[in-house]
Amino acid sequence: MELFEAIHSQRAIRRFNDEPMPDELVRKILDAAIRAPSGGNRQPWSFIVVTDSEVKLELGRLYKESWDQGGLSRQAASPDPSTARVYTSAQYLADRMGEAPVLVLACIETGGGGTSITAGSSIYPAVQNLMLAARGLGLGTVLTTIHKGREAEVKALLGIPANVETAALIPMGIPGEGARFGPTRRVPVDEVAHRDRWGGAL
Repeated sequence: MELFEAIHSQRAIRRFNDEPMPDELVRKILDAAIRAPSGGNRQPWSFIVVTDSEVKLELGRLYKESWDQGGLSRQAASPDPSTARVYTSAQYLADRMGEAPVLVLACIETGGGGTSITAGSSIYPAVQNLMLAARGLGLGTVLTTIHKGREAEVKALLGIPANVETAALIPMGIPGEGARFGPTRRVPVDEVAHRDRWGGAL
């Protein structure tokens, strides 16, 4: 798939079918992820690929607990149809996170001090590479951080060291019934870009 086609058609996929993903496909996607730039070329990332059904279910349980604790399900009743649609889809994922064919936890070394927006910035280009590579291969993904509400339990479950923080949880698989790729609708460039100073027309 041509790069710009992947960019313009990538969207959050939260429904997956049951077909397992071959290890070589997962490895190919992760190899694309690690091609991303990182500060000082330190490459401080690690990726935990979860395919064991029992571990996925437990991770899904922790995710659902965090979702419920955050009260996010109430957003599905929003009077705004667009907001309600997104949160209904997200609720579906929260109820079934542990059933996704593959769960990838993107992690970053922090020195034990937690991740600031700048210190953690090296992981997200790698995450986007991962998601674009998956899209290019016809696989769906979505970036979520809801699991962070159970960070300690997630780290204990997966044996993640104290100096490593989880930065994103990415379910991945073949899109299921009702899930589809773009084209996506976005606010036009002219409404979000400025020339030379804030408010300058591009």
